[in-house]
Amino acid sequence: MIEVRFHGRGGQGAVVASELLAHAAFRDGKFPQSFPFFGVERRGAPVTAYARIDDRPVDVRTSVTAPDIVVVLDAGLLRRVPVTAGLRAGGLLLVNSPRRPEELAGLGPFRIAAVDAARIALRHGLGSVTLPIVNTAVLGAFARVSGVVSLDAVRAAIESFSPARQVENAAAASDGYTDVVTAEVGPIPELGPASPRTVPLVLPEDPVASRSSETLPTADWRSLTPVIDLGRCTRCNFCWKFCPDNAIEFDAAGWPVLRGEFCKGCGICAAECPPRAIAMRAEA
Repeated sequence: MIEVRFHGRGGQGAVVASELLAHAAFRDGKFPQSFPFFGVERRGAPVTAYARIDDRPVDVRTSVTAPDIVVVLDAGLLRRVPVTAGLRAGGLLLVNSPRRPEELAGLGPFRIAAVDAARIALRHGLGSVTLPIVNTAVLGAFARVSGVVSLDAVRAAIESFSPARQVENAAAASDGYTDVVTAEVGPIPELGPASPRTVPLVLPEDPVASRSSETLPTADWRSLTPVIDLGRCTRCNFCWKFCPDNAIEFDAAGWPVLRGEFCKGCGICAAECPPRAIAMRAEA
């Protein structure tokens, strides 16, 4: 059995990616399972989805805590979310990134693959510059570097079950298959069938809402970051006044400073800034 964990942001299609992977595996004659985990259902917030694929019926019903393959749809999550947690040594880490996989080698002893799925998505008109819809391009790359499903099955699943723009999404999958680059780090065992795993699901001990907002990692939600142009700033304090998360403070001279650990990228400060001194920029 192959266990896969997807990490993305709300709006990128991580959940749809896991579902399309399951459909593709079924078309290849395998037994799939796919399901998501939602925390905060908000555009830009981290989203996790899971898939299992086997040559026999899958009986395990827990979340995937020890994956064979981890797929990351937004490279910004590498800095804030422990995406490689539980990924076995020699497993596969596939990242949507324009960087070479060798530049990501410090993440661990994994087989690392990278594909510039954002560029591919924009080429086919999928999403926007600030939030490209990268899931189908990543699935094409997944088909090539994992060998778990075929590209033909991925394209067929997209053409049958993709919620919109099936032709463009299928073309993006083909480009992802072609453009993905891999680098091997450490011993790379075969991803062959394995016995089903039963790993207990660890749940929070108390409701998230019972804790102060300053203890919650809302910065993990951010896909856009406020950038303050002090040359235009008039120190009117509107950004501080309207920020819902207390993510703006001031230096000794009264200039606004972003508290990035609390900013969730809502963009209210930019919308309310009278001199338009704040712009929302995509995370690098």
